[in-house]
Amino acid sequence: MGISYDENLCRNDCVPKKGRRGMKFVFVDIGELGWSLMLSMHIRWLRENTSHSLAVIALSDRKCLYKGMVDLLIDVPQDFYRRFDITYQSCFGLSRKNGGRLMEYFRSHFPEGYVFPKGFALAGIDGFPKWPHIVRPYNYSKKLSGKKEILVFPRHRKWGDFAYRNMTKEFYINLIKKLCISFPACNVRTLGVSLGAYNITEVTQSNYINNVRDKSDLQDLIDRCQLAVAAVGGTSSLPKISLLQGVPTFIIGHELKRFTETDNWVQTKVGFYKVAKNGYATVDQTDCMNKIISFIGGV
Repeated sequence: MGISYDENLCRNDCVPKKGRRGMKFVFVDIGELGWSLMLSMHIRWLRENTSHSLAVIALSDRKCLYKGMVDLLIDVPQDFYRRFDITYQSCFGLSRKNGGRLMEYFRSHFPEGYVFPKGFALAGIDGFPKWPHIVRPYNYSKKLSGKKEILVFPRHRKWGDFAYRNMTKEFYINLIKKLCISFPACNVRTLGVSLGAYNITEVTQSNYINNVRDKSDLQDLIDRCQLAVAAVGGTSSLPKISLLQGVPTFIIGHELKRFTETDNWVQTKVGFYKVAKNGYATVDQTDCMNKIISFIGGV
């Protein structure tokens, strides 16, 4: 699957003219996870439609998104974490004020001969560049077997402009308990990193597994989708991944069209509980949970 793109952004860089030698392009993945997903789809298009050499410098948990698609897959240098505050990620980079510094820093770490493609910026921009891309589920790294699972993404951003999308910890505790009781044949597994998700230890049901960790590899989440009968979460990037992997997913949020159509790239079955933009923390728990149970019971 592909889409049209802005010729002014890409005509000189992404799509080589007939007979033109391929370029050496490097991308940096340190920003928002949703942008990483779109970037990996664009790089897949480049790999399958151009002769360019491709490199990605990525945070360690993001590297799995590019395996098999690039010529060089490089860890972010260790001194990056000492020089920049990565708690506030924005678009491809960090806060808007750091864009120039980030570009200069990473240029000093480029593999020889590689350059940023036109239109790539490590600063806040108004929208993802309209580059061509190919949508495809990510590969599993290993085959999992065992009990079926319901995945829960207990999003909890402690900073930045999007903390308003947090639902309360109480909501997730009650939801997990209800899921464990309603679906005893399934494990209910939370996934995420402690920097951006609730670490829920208050649930004692035997079929609950807390998989929120200080550090996590996205590949583990992707692999878990093999056993998942459903996933539940607020508006964030993790439900986009479960949808992309074909897992029926229930989302609580205010952007219905975006999460059920625009970013539901392979048109997986999706449930949506709409709240006001300022209403995440005050969601009607009983009504929302009943709709989640009904959705999962019907998949």
